Amino acid sequence: MKCKRLTSIALMLLLVALTLQGQEQQFVRLKGYYRVYQATNAMLAYFIDGMVEMYVPIADTSQSSSSTTHARSTFVDRKFLGERRCKAPQANGDETFVRMNMPQLETIPLVESINSEEYSTRNNGDVYRWADKCGQINHHRLDNEPHTNTGLTIEIDNLAGQPNHELELNQLKMYGIVARMTAFEESETYAEQNARNYTLADLHAAHKHQTFMAHYRGEDEDEQIDVWSDFFVTDKMVISEREMKRIKKEKPQSRTFTIPSSVPQLEENIAEAWAKMVEY
Repeated sequence: MKCKRLTSIALMLLLVALTLQGQEQQFVRLKGYYRVYQATNAMLAYFIDGMVEMYVPIADTSQSSSSTTHARSTFVDRKFLGERRCKAPQANGDETFVRMNMPQLETIPLVESINSEEYSTRNNGDVYRWADKCGQINHHRLDNEPHTNTGLTIEIDNLAGQPNHELELNQLKMYGIVARMTAFEESETYAEQNARNYTLADLHAAHKHQTFMAHYRGEDEDEQIDVWSDFFVTDKMVISEREMKRIKKEKPQSRTFTIPSSVPQLEENIAEAWAKMVEY
């Protein structure tokens, strides 16, 4: 009787374990190449590129505490796999604005973020925030995507409707920087699979451009600082939360990388200036 009882308990525990495993939060692991570069007064000053992974939570399969935590998160988890840093010889060594714009994805895709009463979309794809045009949605051909050849891109001007089309950045004063943002445009491109809601699992590429007018405390004249941040997805796969935690703990075997062939080329003037930079 004791043997049978132990066998029954073992079977019950196995069934519980299998059930919990089936309810474990799943993630789409987006691997891709990023580049973030800064021009100061129209001269390229910094260029950082590398490989990174983003872990996008799939719709919760349980009401576990971990799932609830992921649902509340503003940004998805990420892991940088390799990085190369270059700067112009005359750059002052302050990476503040570049580091502010390292690739990061919000859990809510850009195309979904406009689904509120303050936004409206016209038949031609124009997007309005209240009375101000703030963006555009376009359907187009998509290159280098194995599962579909069509995509959707949404472009948003985040400063549309702001007084003087700018935003004071008082939080930078703790770093001795007086700055205001005068441009903040971002876009996300998704691979179209069918007529349905888009998620970050469909992401093909994400781009951001910001312009700042800034100076150090004690100085009088502003410098114009432009920063571009690009992220191109090169690989996707579904993993469990357990796998994600294991991957994040592992040290990258190699910090070196090769720019994927699918990544679009830089503008010629940027590429030429990048070639003259020094690694640091």
